[in-house]
Amino acid sequence: MSTKKSVILAFLIALGIIFQLIESFFPVVMIVPGYKIGIANIVGLFALYAYGPKELTIVCMGRIFLAALLQGTLFSVPFVLSLTGGIFSLIAMVIGFRSNVFSIYGVSVLGACFHNIGQVIAITILYQQFFMQLFLPILLALSIVAGLCIALLSTQILKRMKGRFV
Repeated sequence: MSTKKSVILAFLIALGIIFQLIESFFPVVMIVPGYKIGIANIVGLFALYAYGPKELTIVCMGRIFLAALLQGTLFSVPFVLSLTGGIFSLIAMVIGFRSNVFSIYGVSVLGACFHNIGQVIAITILYQQFFMQLFLPILLALSIVAGLCIALLSTQILKRMKGRFV
């Protein structure tokens, strides 16, 4: 990996952390407690389509670990939820991307949906609270909307940045 590419990925991680921190300041009052749109996923989707799956993994995992470290939640329940959702999301997005069946919108929606599926599985295992699975249909509906919005923003950024990245 070239130095230029490493620096760009570091900037993407930093930008993702900033987006995640900013989003944490604005609580979204919803039916589902703790729901966030996931604005930081713009950076991950950009990394996937600008560079590829390996870079997506570096950016997303780096963002999750470093943001948890900065917020003081490393290895806590919110970190485990974020990591589980991130891993599920990563796997779904890479499979969707490599299949060449989905557009950037489909890949983004897959990532958003599987992020919530991973979090519901994690919270069910951690707390043995099986009623949390009742929130899954609402979370998936919200994920579709959030995934489409994230993809729309990522598409605009990719168009404007065309040819400007390594």
